[in-house]
Amino acid sequence: MIMNVNNILDYLKENQKRISKTTEITELDELAFARISYLPFHKIKLGFLETIASVAKKMDKLPASAFGWPDDQQLIKLLGQSKRFCKMRISNFVRHNDKDLEKQFSAVLIHLNLGRAFLSFYGTDSSLTGWKEDFNLAFLDQIPAQIEALEYLKMVHRRFFWKKLYLGGHSKGGHVSIFAAIHASDHIQKKIQAVYNYDGPGIRKDLAAQDLGSFKILDRIHTFVPQESIIGRLFEHREGLTVVHSTAKNVYQHDIYSWQIDGNRLVRSKTTKRGDIINRAINTWMQTASRDEIRIFINGMFEIFSSVELNNPIELMKEWKHFGPKILKEFMNTPKEKKKVISEIWRKLGESMIRSQIEQNDLLIKFNKTFRPKGK
Repeated sequence: MIMNVNNILDYLKENQKRISKTTEITELDELAFARISYLPFHKIKLGFLETIASVAKKMDKLPASAFGWPDDQQLIKLLGQSKRFCKMRISNFVRHNDKDLEKQFSAVLIHLNLGRAFLSFYGTDSSLTGWKEDFNLAFLDQIPAQIEALEYLKMVHRRFFWKKLYLGGHSKGGHVSIFAAIHASDHIQKKIQAVYNYDGPGIRKDLAAQDLGSFKILDRIHTFVPQESIIGRLFEHREGLTVVHSTAKNVYQHDIYSWQIDGNRLVRSKTTKRGDIINRAINTWMQTASRDEIRIFINGMFEIFSSVELNNPIELMKEWKHFGPKILKEFMNTPKEKKKVISEIWRKLGESMIRSQIEQNDLLIKFNKTFRPKGK
């Protein structure tokens, strides 16, 4: 039994048992598979049904800068050395980015063995296009990555119709995994064994009510979020959430390498007061603002981000002193009507934050009055 390990990389080092036709796949196996789509396959010449060991050798020649995240370089190295993963095969890598269509999509197929395959969907990259597509979820019924994910699932099923399928991804990759699964035909849904969403958004409430396919596959969808998750708690999660422990703070908990493990599973946790307040505020804000207001707000803010050459919102947090004054200047030059809507949305968000804080405090007061022993 695997004990006293810290994160997914430690799991890869310790668990060397090969996955056979009957071997149970752990949630950490699924996490590793979901992360594989983040690897720079577009930087190497990928052969058809190439082993992970072979892919690892090719990627070992790439510079560190080729990897979107430092730990991803260690991930593929360990996968290539692992008896559990090295002989698995990779195929059907796709990568489609289109700035004009505001689309950023990538996926890869991992063949666990002759009878099982995992569709790994890539999350959001560091581009402004990728982040913009994510934010478009707030006002569009569908985004290009969702449609591509569904088409990718259909393609995999046509080519490997005998295989049992697993779907998963991190961030937007987890979200499009859910979208593809619930919109798949009954025949394809019967082949889907499980869907793993690692800190990815759910389905917008008004759309969730229309997605009848979700009822058929709901018990096979598994969503994991860290204790202060923001992205993963957006929108509706009818499947429920499993809260796991991250050693990072705030939005940096989105990093799966900060998620702690124990044995073959992620360490369970509880949501924090801070996380509850932020998520209640954001979801309330999205319900009170109209779709058109949200569209104008998001498009307007990203136009400003683009004009000041900001790559993504995370960069803004790191370099606020540099970008803050530039953004304010651009905002002041925004057309009057658009500026009015953006200001109104910020006001509503601020009110939601205050209201959420008050509601949280009221809940704590009621809880203490009900359950705290008298005289203490």
